[in-house]
Amino acid sequence: MNWDMWSTVAEIIGAAAVVVSLIYVSRQIRMGNRLARAEAGRTPTSDLNMLNASFGTDKAFRSALRKAIEGLERADLDPDSRVLLDLYFVSVTNIYEQLSREVREGILNKDALDFGGKGLFELPFYRTSWPILKPFLSSSFTENFEKRYSLDPDLETVY
Repeated sequence: MNWDMWSTVAEIIGAAAVVVSLIYVSRQIRMGNRLARAEAGRTPTSDLNMLNASFGTDKAFRSALRKAIEGLERADLDPDSRVLLDLYFVSVTNIYEQLSREVREGILNKDALDFGGKGLFELPFYRTSWPILKPFLSSSFTENFEKRYSLDPDLETVY
């Protein structure tokens, strides 16, 4: 064999090694992207679980939330209960805003918007508290959120 043939064989082996390396790197990137999307999907649920665990230890909060789940409106609760629920609901809505941003950016699919906290947005207390919660959220989010949950953008509320 002459040097030209050895050179050709080496080039073919080198090209094959490059192709194999590119396939390996692309698979690693794909796996990394899957893991990142999975983590992005888990984070809001984890955040909501931590929020519930934190608030759930407070007896006054549990009582206030029970009343809200039973259908009481904002005006039906005492001011301290309203403050507890406002803090909780703005936190839950912030989690939902994070999900919405990740859906908009293509990180998560639209199914992510059906996370566990969405039922809270239908409660009369939440609906009558919307004007208080709204300033803590981005304006682009609130506009879409109001449409999705038929929230009154001009509602006056009891503080």
